[in-house]
Amino acid sequence: MNLYEWEGKKMYQKYGIAISKGIVISRNDDVKECVKNISFDSVVAKAQVLSGKRGKNNAIRFCSSQQEIETAVSDLFAMNVRGQYVSSVRVEEKLAIAQEYYLSITYDTNTKQPVLLFSTEGGVDIEDVAEKNIQRIPLTISNPNIPSFTQEREVQNIAQKLWECFLQEDIRLVEINPLVKTQNNTWIAADAKIAIDDDAFFRHDEWKELEERTMMGRLPTQREIAVKDIDKGEGYYRGTAGKYIEMDGDIAVLFSGGGASIAAMDAMIRAGLSPANYTEYSGNPPKEKVYELAKIVLSKPGIRGLWIAGAVANFTDIAATFAGIIQALDEVQPTFPIVVRRAGPNEEEGMQMMKECAERNNLNIKLFGKEVGIDETVHSLVELVNV
Repeated sequence: MNLYEWEGKKMYQKYGIAISKGIVISRNDDVKECVKNISFDSVVAKAQVLSGKRGKNNAIRFCSSQQEIETAVSDLFAMNVRGQYVSSVRVEEKLAIAQEYYLSITYDTNTKQPVLLFSTEGGVDIEDVAEKNIQRIPLTISNPNIPSFTQEREVQNIAQKLWECFLQEDIRLVEINPLVKTQNNTWIAADAKIAIDDDAFFRHDEWKELEERTMMGRLPTQREIAVKDIDKGEGYYRGTAGKYIEMDGDIAVLFSGGGASIAAMDAMIRAGLSPANYTEYSGNPPKEKVYELAKIVLSKPGIRGLWIAGAVANFTDIAATFAGIIQALDEVQPTFPIVVRRAGPNEEEGMQMMKECAERNNLNIKLFGKEVGIDETVHSLVELVNV
């Protein structure tokens, strides 16, 4: 889950990293009341969205009066920033900048270890900074101290605090861009980007207080909220079935396995179909979880087809997971076509169960095993829905 800037800054404060003075204005707040006591001569009003590039999309406004702030906040709430909903606006003191730096900690997918990234060139065009101008300092999770990497003592100290935050808060990414050195020689995190590891929710009761959000940068739908609850409770560790993003299309999907799911989505779009959702289940979830997921997926109005697909499973029980899907199909009894491509442990039993479900519910269904590629099976669905 990505945090909004104001949430990230609040977390940075917890670890002693200085942030700009400011307030957060929500949609239901009285803007006049919120800003009447702001004493800064110049302020910045920043739309709170989950994507970057706000400055280049007119989602950051500079103001020098209460009236300008009120107008800016109103305009920002009316905006759609790169397709994303503006959840709130942070109004903060404009900094007198002497220099901007870039500082982040994330995971290196090659070494499978955290890495600290540092550049003396920060700001809106960090993507354009040459690779040679970005330091990469490997970190070790078992070592609470980061190695020395800069002559700037304050930068070194802030990096250490950022590392503590990364380790303690179950984080996948922390980023300060820019880390500002002001003209009076203070150091401020002028922005905050944090991605927390959703799977660590059981260690963080405080995450329950976070405003609901989606990866699409909008408020979650009721189905998305309902699916998130599937992996909660005592059986949270028994596989994953709580991933669901609602989309505008009309082909429902029940995918399994992360990499195969992304490949299947690509194949769908290449074939000219429009997904009604993205979802996946993995890690051998029990029948009950898969049933809940399938029931929610099938509840969306206007569905014209269902694609159940995945790679060859290593340990996910095909029969058990199919039992959950079948329970939902028995209840819904859909009239739209269904294509299934799945293989793995107990696949023969699972396929037989699916055939029996099709017979008793008179389903229009095609079943495929590992002998047919995922891409090939989507063409069967295209033929069925276009009949």
